[in-house]
Amino acid sequence: MRFQGLPILAGAIALGLTAIPYTAASAKPVQQIAQNQQQPSIAPPPQIQLTPQQQEEVRKINVQVRTQIEQVLTPKQRQQLKTSLQARRSPSQITSDLKLTQDQGRKLQQIVAGSQKQIFEKVLTPEQQQQIRQYYQSRQNVNKKP
Repeated sequence: MRFQGLPILAGAIALGLTAIPYTAASAKPVQQIAQNQQQPSIAPPPQIQLTPQQQEEVRKINVQVRTQIEQVLTPKQRQQLKTSLQARRSPSQITSDLKLTQDQGRKLQQIVAGSQKQIFEKVLTPEQQQQIRQYYQSRQNVNKKP
């Protein structure tokens, strides 16, 4: 049985493997995409500016994530991931390309969730954490409206 429905995971894998710095510059295209899709009016994702020290800490976490992900994937899947990333395939296409087993999917979800928690708790300041909480709270409130 193959593990399906992991587009967010694939995006996180792509993010972890490419070590994209978390800056406001990388957040702008996401805002433009959201506006073009004419979704319900919600607050844009927070544009959190990381200090150079925070960026370095995120890079270190991403290196750890990359290593952990590579340990879960087979050699063939690692090569497929590299090929898919170079071809700039979408996260859902990457997930499909990898043909993950359920066990691999669970392990990768745990790795990604752990790294996100680590970045949130150990890298971000309390003010940055609050910005993110407020953003997700505003998204939940929009989704609850009839």
